[in-house]
Amino acid sequence: MLRSQLQATQSEVAAENGLVVGGHALQAEAGLRVLQEGGNAVDAAVAAAFAGFVCEPSNCGVGGYARLAIFWAERREFFTVDAYVRAPGAARPDMFELDLTAPPQYYGHPHTVGRRAERGFLAPAVPGAVAGLCAAHAQFGALPLAQVLEPAIEIAAAGLPVDWRLALTIGECLGDLAELPDSAAILAPGGRPPSYASPWSTGERLDFSALAGTLRRIAQHGAAGFYSGPVAEAIGRYVAAHGGILSAADLAAYRPKLLREQPARYRGYDYITAFDPVSYEVLNILECFDLPAYGPDSVEYRHLMAEACGHAFADNMQHYGDPDFVRSPAAGLSSRAFGAARAAGLRLDRAAPRPLRAADPWPYDDPAGAPEKLPEQPSLGGVHGTTQMAAADRAGNLVTICTSLTSAFGSKVYVPEAGVFLNNGMQNFDPRPEQPNGIQPGKMPIFGVPVLAVAKDGQAVFGDCGSGGYRILSGTLHAAVNALDFGMSAQAAVDAPRVYCQGEETFVDARLPAEVQARLTELGHQVVPQLDNPGATHFGRVAAIQIDPRTRQLRAGCGPAWVTAAAGY
Repeated sequence: MLRSQLQATQSEVAAENGLVVGGHALQAEAGLRVLQEGGNAVDAAVAAAFAGFVCEPSNCGVGGYARLAIFWAERREFFTVDAYVRAPGAARPDMFELDLTAPPQYYGHPHTVGRRAERGFLAPAVPGAVAGLCAAHAQFGALPLAQVLEPAIEIAAAGLPVDWRLALTIGECLGDLAELPDSAAILAPGGRPPSYASPWSTGERLDFSALAGTLRRIAQHGAAGFYSGPVAEAIGRYVAAHGGILSAADLAAYRPKLLREQPARYRGYDYITAFDPVSYEVLNILECFDLPAYGPDSVEYRHLMAEACGHAFADNMQHYGDPDFVRSPAAGLSSRAFGAARAAGLRLDRAAPRPLRAADPWPYDDPAGAPEKLPEQPSLGGVHGTTQMAAADRAGNLVTICTSLTSAFGSKVYVPEAGVFLNNGMQNFDPRPEQPNGIQPGKMPIFGVPVLAVAKDGQAVFGDCGSGGYRILSGTLHAAVNALDFGMSAQAAVDAPRVYCQGEETFVDARLPAEVQARLTELGHQVVPQLDNPGATHFGRVAAIQIDPRTRQLRAGCGPAWVTAAAGY
């Protein structure tokens, strides 16, 4: 039987001087503008991120978090900026009542009664995005921060034009917004989603004037414009008035981590993942198999990717906890030896029994492998102060970012005086006390999302990042393996079908040939076909940049086509 399928791709963008890839055209345009004004890749990525805080308000914001992976060409070094959420000072391990009647949430943790860790005033953790981006800019930026934030401020001051994606997301959130009148007033006045531009209507704009004011304070004062003074006080006051625990003191105490991350190796490439142990384990497992010999369309590749993702996820969900707070084998989970031990247990002729069981990484743990935290120091550029976005410049610098509110509009809590939606990062903790990923004041929950920067012989050659929950792992790692192992162009690497496993079902792109899906079933996979469309992105959004080490030409890859954009010059 023949039937049509929705297949869409972006036209490839190739550039000589600079390139920006993101989840919205306004992000890419903001980063490109800063590059053309003399900025470097960090300036461009920061500009794109702040523009994203305005033009993708359901995905990211100043009330969210970020992780950055940077390859700095002048030093030939990798840096990670950890600007992930931390638990507020008043958080307690048993602060949420467990709802054991519902299926586990996406990290495998139980839900909480009333979804209080996911929405409402107990859900926000301490946001880090602004602090992390400002720290990266202070360390590496070439332009004044105020100039870098100009595009975002202009978008917010003009009001954000509503597109179909935003209107659809608001419509999906109407039930939650009914309980939060200030949030409803900004997103759905009159109790309905705003209209979007069409051939018959110009559509509505969201009033982001309060957010524009907050961005102006950040432009003038750096991170202090958000973490102290009127903005922080407004957030603390508003949350406390509604029974929440995030305070102005929590904001004032937040500090991002800037880490000189020791790169791992994959088939002769050096890479970092912004210290995500899940993806380190996946790549350590895959390196034990000759993927190029199998080929990108082989059953073996699909089988091994599913097995590697599933085993790594099971291991990390069982053992990982913030190493600053609990004894956790973070180095062991990321070690090549542990990956090799896991690979030795995999078979090409049979999938491991489901659900997958965690192995013991403790014998492979070596804390000496932890990245070095950098001391505070002046900017290398001489100036002081999610969604996904990536940027590269002619000097060979590369930046990839994942920045998020966790769920659509995060906790759904909107602080009118500051124009800020707050994240719901508390759901990323395990609400069961005494678990490695349990709640403690100041603690960071697990972060299972790779933000990749890859170099070879001292030059950046590839980077990618993504959005879409835990499926980001599938998107970013497939794109990287497709490019590094199979020699695909950045766009082809992003477009190719993917599979994903988290320990039980194996989700496969429905575009995979029927015979491949059938063979995976014969191997013991519980195959669940899924097909991306504009209303459901099953395998994550991906932004990728490929750099030719000989010519230094920059090439973009991004997809799905209807929710990503690239720009270069």
